[in-house]
Amino acid sequence: GGGGKDEMVCGFVGAGGASVGQSGAVAVRSRCEPGSRVTVGGWRRARGALAMAKEVSFDELDGSTLRIGIVRSRWNAEMIEAMRKDVRQTLLDSKVPEANIVEVSVPGSWELPLAARYMSITQKLDAIIVLGVLVKGETTHFEAIADSVCRGLMDLQMSSIVPVVLGVLTCLSEEQAAARSTGSKSHAADWAMTAIEMGLLRASQMGKTAGSSAAAKLVGFGMLSDVTGVPTPKEAPEPSKKIGF
Repeated sequence: GGGGKDEMVCGFVGAGGASVGQSGAVAVRSRCEPGSRVTVGGWRRARGALAMAKEVSFDELDGSTLRIGIVRSRWNAEMIEAMRKDVRQTLLDSKVPEANIVEVSVPGSWELPLAARYMSITQKLDAIIVLGVLVKGETTHFEAIADSVCRGLMDLQMSSIVPVVLGVLTCLSEEQAAARSTGSKSHAADWAMTAIEMGLLRASQMGKTAGSSAAAKLVGFGMLSDVTGVPTPKEAPEPSKKIGF
């Protein structure tokens, strides 16, 4: 900008208290007031602080009571496998039992919403993670699939009340897809943590966790025995069954 060799002049202040300099770089307002001068090193630190603030954070979560489904596409298999491994390892690290992680695969991303729908029908899963990779080509095929898949998955979670985590990459190039599936930009671990958090939220609101029966009755999901104190035959524990279709 207009400063010395190692300085930049701050420009206008945007929403959220960020300042944008003449170079287009962003700095935290507390480090850069309009018209003030900052060193290049300070500028970069400020940009790093803002970038870190954009990342989602999670508390330590215990998924030991949850059942999580993973639906993955086999198109762009190498990238999908990298994301699947990260998702699965994060679930295990968060105490989700290995036997409670159910995986299915489908040919491509177009089939993901229907496969997730099949998994949600049983209501035996607390959350479903959907993995796919779409890369833009020379036609509008990319836009048609991306829009339909994302809309279908949102409609599914709203109608089934089973959280569906969107792990479908929509990238403009193979390089972009590789960086976001196998590199440092991958959010696969975040998707797993999101599934656990939303699964625990769903369980708490539906009376499936200790101490949540009162909340469940408020939203209409309480057991008959919560009201009468007498268990009914339908509420007797069922033998453990394999989860899936």
